[in-house]
Amino acid sequence: MKSLEHGVGVSSLLPLTTKNLLNLTELETAAVVRGIAPELLRYANQYDEKKYPPAELARLRAVFATPDSVLEPDIVAALVWKYGHTGKANYPKHQRALAARIAKLWSTNAMLPAQDLMDAFSRWRALLGPTSFITVCFLLHLVQPDAVPILDQHNYRSVTLHLATVRPGLGGKAKPSQFSDLLLVRDFGLAVLGGWERYSTSEKPPADVLDRYLMMHGKAHKPRRIVR
Repeated sequence: MKSLEHGVGVSSLLPLTTKNLLNLTELETAAVVRGIAPELLRYANQYDEKKYPPAELARLRAVFATPDSVLEPDIVAALVWKYGHTGKANYPKHQRALAARIAKLWSTNAMLPAQDLMDAFSRWRALLGPTSFITVCFLLHLVQPDAVPILDQHNYRSVTLHLATVRPGLGGKAKPSQFSDLLLVRDFGLAVLGGWERYSTSEKPPADVLDRYLMMHGKAHKPRRIVR
């Protein structure tokens, strides 16, 4: 399976502890696929390639494929891409500081392409602290793009909204915050793409198109604050 431009691609050689944990039934898979198919391109085409340039993501993946070669400018570039600052002059100081921290730690703690996902995640979460959750997930994706998706609050929201249509009691948080949330988005993408040709008459989308859909669909359904 191809890696996503912004997301989900999974190796068949995942450690046992990170095998598919969602296990949608055939009826659930069918309902989810049929719910996504009619709206797929309407949302996917809203994806902003200027804000998240695909070529830059491909370059970052190539750089992080050899972790020993990763330098501070690469980490800065990764955070610029992830947080949508491409082309912006005012890059937040706190993200520059975070990039500097990561770079300082990277030489002795670099994530590795063959490293157990949970081990790499837990190590870097401990090094950077709980507020770095999304950043740690993104670094993990860059090093193992075929194993885990790029995670954000939007694609997580989309996944939980779709799951709620077939599993009403599932519930969902406002934002992802745990390793299991990363696996949930991964497993959802696998289930949808795996069942597409069985349950939709439209052509099966590339994985990156599904991921763009999830991001933009979730963004469109972000709860609005009520001003009192």
